[in-house]
Amino acid sequence: MRTDPTAPASLGLSCYTENLAAYLAARAPGSTDLLARSVRLAVDPDTGRFSHHDRALNNLPGGRRLGYRGAPDAETALAGITAELDRLGRVLVVADSGALPWLSGAPDEHAPHLVLVDGRTPEGAWHVVDGFSALFDGGASQEPFSGELSAAEFTALLAFPRGLSEVHRTRNALAYGFPVASPPYETYQWLAEEPGNTDERLPGGPWLTGAGALEETARLLLADLADGGARGVLEDVWAAAQHHLFRDAHLLAAAGGALSPAERDAIGTTTAKWRELPRLLRFAANSARRGRPRPSLVGGAFTALAEAEAAASPLHAAHGYGVPTARPAARSHARQGG
Repeated sequence: MRTDPTAPASLGLSCYTENLAAYLAARAPGSTDLLARSVRLAVDPDTGRFSHHDRALNNLPGGRRLGYRGAPDAETALAGITAELDRLGRVLVVADSGALPWLSGAPDEHAPHLVLVDGRTPEGAWHVVDGFSALFDGGASQEPFSGELSAAEFTALLAFPRGLSEVHRTRNALAYGFPVASPPYETYQWLAEEPGNTDERLPGGPWLTGAGALEETARLLLADLADGGARGVLEDVWAAAQHHLFRDAHLLAAAGGALSPAERDAIGTTTAKWRELPRLLRFAANSARRGRPRPSLVGGAFTALAEAEAAASPLHAAHGYGVPTARPAARSHARQGG
């Protein structure tokens, strides 16, 4: 592995959207604004599935979209990734979060994690960019990375020899807001541009949003913690927090000068509640592991957050956050990077 002198700047997003944002920024001007305005939490009360965006972020200008590709072996996967890289100059690949060579410390788990590939060297190394940054429960940490990986290193971080768990398969499918079909092979996965648009409808019965979604998330989290955390609800809440913090930061940067002191205070309150939520819930999770569940702490945190979101909701809507907007125009397909 060779590390570039300068690491990419992190937007503070999740393990899917951080590098999706980098891909979209090269594909369509204004996509970062679209991403910030798409943030919303929806929960399916029948299945416990989460959706974090009210627009299909894999839909691209010009009637195209990102779709999953899969392969049962490394050779086929590398050929497919190379073809997409040669065609567009960039490709998103699904990596194993626990196998990233730039991870510091032992991984908490092995989960799907998008990274951006934007070039090859004459010697065959792969240039990889990962803007994701996080501190994990077990003490490991990850900082933004940009650099070259050998063919062996690159292949190793892509492999899921036993496929994905049902939890991770669901996250993969809903990472862009609305369901994206899974490929027939899960051992190696990447994304490719293709004609079409993803339908912006959530499956099944009505999904909860707003205060109802937060209340249902609290219920799901308490049930998951009582069962040892196998469904990973805490990770979904962490992702929601990162997305909403990004939304608020974007709003303040874009409209800060036009906001009244009371409006800035309202955004400051939602920011504080979302920033505090993962810390409180990790405390509750650690306490539950010791046999001391904290339902009042969990319920109180979500109630306070719901109240703050409700108070700021008219302001968010007035500035176009959570309100569908037109997609940015396409940028040329010309190859970039390399």
